[in-house]
Amino acid sequence: MIIPGMVSATFKDRSIDDVLAVMGRADLHAIEWSENHHIKAGDIATARETAAKTADKGIDIVGYGSYYRLGEGMDIRTSLDTASAMGCTQMRIWAGAKASAEVSEELRSDLVQELCQAAEIAGSYGIILNLEWHKNTLTDTNESGLELLRQVDDPWVRTLWQPTQALSFNERARGLEMIAPYLSYLHVYYWDESGRRPFSEGLEHWRRYFSVLDPASVYPALLEFVKDNTEEQFLMDVKALKELIEEI
Repeated sequence: MIIPGMVSATFKDRSIDDVLAVMGRADLHAIEWSENHHIKAGDIATARETAAKTADKGIDIVGYGSYYRLGEGMDIRTSLDTASAMGCTQMRIWAGAKASAEVSEELRSDLVQELCQAAEIAGSYGIILNLEWHKNTLTDTNESGLELLRQVDDPWVRTLWQPTQALSFNERARGLEMIAPYLSYLHVYYWDESGRRPFSEGLEHWRRYFSVLDPASVYPALLEFVKDNTEEQFLMDVKALKELIEEI
């Protein structure tokens, strides 16, 4: 089952109340709240207040979009405390700050060890850590991302997925199929060589992506990166996403 929703960073310059209002107009019921743009790490009061407001609107908080990054000497507990205050069971993190091809074996080993330690801490909170699937990290290629998940081999570490522009369409689809057993949810958008495009133009791509997912599992599909950052385009993207989900 695929559940349509939204990444709050889609409207990073809008208030929490404005984001919830947009969610209501779009009739969406799943959200990832952004650490950088809406609920700062360590702001427990705002986290609790936002959780209550979100629940009052009948919206589930799928995860906390943290900016904890491996290899930067950060304390993950600050973000975990914030996610916990929202009642989150999942939190997004970043797998380093270098392209996988530029990471030495020694550095990769250090990052894997740090991720294992982070997973142990997250497990004590009951929160799953989801890797951002992104360029210039250890998840920038299908092979490197899958290897990282296998190296850590921990139930408290899973992954997100989004279409990496540096890969071809077929490479993206194959990669999603490869990491599907570790997949928590998806960040959904459509880009071409010119940049952001209406989601309706990418239906062929997303029909393929969704086809590799286990129909017996539940996958939130959260929209972001709207063309021109307009609410009008976002509502059209929501409509196209919902129609695609109904079709499949």
